[in-house]
Amino acid sequence: MSNIERLVTEHLKKFDSAPFLFIGSGFSRRYIGLEDWEGLLRKFSEYLPKDFDYYSSRGEKDWAVVAGLMAEDFFEIWWEIDEFKQSREQYKGRVINKTSPLKIEISEYLKQRNYTAGQDSKIDREIEHLREVVIDGVITTNWDLLLENLFEEQIQTTYVGQEELLFSNPKEIAEIYKIHGSCLQPNSLVLSDKDYRDFKGRNAYLAAKLMTIFIEHPIIFIGYSMSDENIIEILQAITSCLTEENLYKLKDRLIFVQRDTRNEGDAFQSTTMLIKDTTLTVTSIRTNDFDKVYRGMASIKRKIPAKILRQMKSQIYELVRTNDPNGQIYAAIDLEDDYDPSELEFVYGVGISDKLGLIGYKGISPDELFIGVIQDVKKWNYDQIVLETLPEALRIDRFIPVFKYFSLCDIAYEDLDPKIQANLQIRYSRLLSKEQERMRDYVREKFTSIEELEENFGDRIHRVFELIPLLKTENIDKEYLREFIAKHLDLLNESFYGTRSKLRKLIRFYDWLVYKKR
Repeated sequence: MSNIERLVTEHLKKFDSAPFLFIGSGFSRRYIGLEDWEGLLRKFSEYLPKDFDYYSSRGEKDWAVVAGLMAEDFFEIWWEIDEFKQSREQYKGRVINKTSPLKIEISEYLKQRNYTAGQDSKIDREIEHLREVVIDGVITTNWDLLLENLFEEQIQTTYVGQEELLFSNPKEIAEIYKIHGSCLQPNSLVLSDKDYRDFKGRNAYLAAKLMTIFIEHPIIFIGYSMSDENIIEILQAITSCLTEENLYKLKDRLIFVQRDTRNEGDAFQSTTMLIKDTTLTVTSIRTNDFDKVYRGMASIKRKIPAKILRQMKSQIYELVRTNDPNGQIYAAIDLEDDYDPSELEFVYGVGISDKLGLIGYKGISPDELFIGVIQDVKKWNYDQIVLETLPEALRIDRFIPVFKYFSLCDIAYEDLDPKIQANLQIRYSRLLSKEQERMRDYVREKFTSIEELEENFGDRIHRVFELIPLLKTENIDKEYLREFIAKHLDLLNESFYGTRSKLRKLIRFYDWLVYKKR
C-alpha cells in the first residue's frame, strides 16, 4: 500500500459517513478528453460569421460573456442551415430563448462523449478503482454523463439544476446534484453570463440545501483547483451561514485532490483557504497517480448498499413529512440488484397493515413498470402513468422504460416531464454496457437468432439476457422476444450472476426496439 493510499484510508476512517464527491471540469478532461470551456466554445465558433478571436476579445475572455455573444449569432444560423434540421425537429417546442440552440448542440455533442476502455492502461486502472469507491453522492458543475455511467450501480437519483434541487426533498444518499445543468436537459445548462447571474443570485438557497452534506460528510473535490471561482463562491455561501461550532466541524472534511503539475512529488497535508473573512482548514492531496487516492477510498466499505439506505431514509421521511397516521408507507424502490436481503443486519418497522389498499399511480413500483412493458395492464390509465407515475419513478430509478407508456398516452411530447423527454432520446448505444459493446461484433457474426443463443447458453439464462440486444435487429423476432421475456419475468426476483439487472436491461431494450418508432 502506497503512502497516499494509506493516508487517504486513515483519514476517511475518522468519519461516520461515506464521502460526497464534488467533481469539476478537470475530471472530464482527464477521463474523456473533454475540452475546457474555451475549447468547447472554440469548437462551435466554426459555424459563426466571425472568428472566435472576435468573440473572445469582445467578451474579454470572460467565457460566460463570450458564450452569450456566440449564442446570439448562433441562434440565427441554427434556424437556417440544413445541418441542424434534425435538431430543430427533435427539440421543437423547447427553444425557449436565444441561448437554447447553442445549448442544444453542445448537449448533443456531450451525449456522445464517454469513457472508452483500452486506450490508456493508467486511466483504465483509475476508472476500475474509482467504480469501487463507496460514496453517498456527487455534486458537480459538469454537464456530461460520465458520472452517471461510472456510478450507475450506486446512484439512484439525479437532480438537475438549482431549481430542481431547491424544490425537491433530497435524501443526501445515492444522489447526483448537477448544479450547473445536464446535457439531457439542454435548457438547464449554466452557459451564458445571464445564466451565471441567475445562478449566483440563488447561491444562498443552494448553500442551505448543501449545508447538511458539508457538515455531515467528507467532501472530496476532484477536477477543481483550490482557487476555482465556483468553489470559492459556494464555500463562501455555506460558511456565511454557519456558526463557529459548525465551522469547526468542517475541519478535515474538505479534501482537495490536485495534480502534481510541478512534479514536486506526492503530498498529503493540511492547508488553509481564506474564504472572504473566514479561514478554513482543508486537506490537500497532491499526486499524478490518482489510482492511489481511489484505492484508499475504495478500502472503506459499506455493509448496507446506498440504494437500500436511501429507500429506508425515504420511507421514514415520508412518514414524518406527511404526518398522516391513516396513510400508508410503501417501498418506493426494490432492494439493490444482486443483493441478498438476508444480509441486512437490522430491520425496522412502524406497524404492519393487513393490506396496502390503493396507493394511487405514484405508488406503482419500478418492477410493475418493467412488467407492464411485457404484459398489458388494462386497468391502467396511460395518461396518468405518464403524468404521475413515470416522473416519480424516474426520480428514483433513471432506467425505467418509457417508450411503451408514451406511445399509449395522449400527452403531447412538449408537455412531458423533462426526465421522460430525456429517456425518449436514448440511443441504442446507451442501452449497452461497455462489455456488451466489446462483444457486439462477435455475437453478430456467430449468432442469427434468439433461439441460437438459447441453444448455446440455455443453462446460463442470464447470459442469454445479456446477448440478445447484441443481435442484429433484423434477426430479432419481436413477438418471440416478448414471449421469451414473459416466460422469465419471475427472475426479476433473482440476484444470481446479476440476473435481475440483466433482465431489466433486456426489457428496456425490448421497450426501445418495439415502441420507439411509435
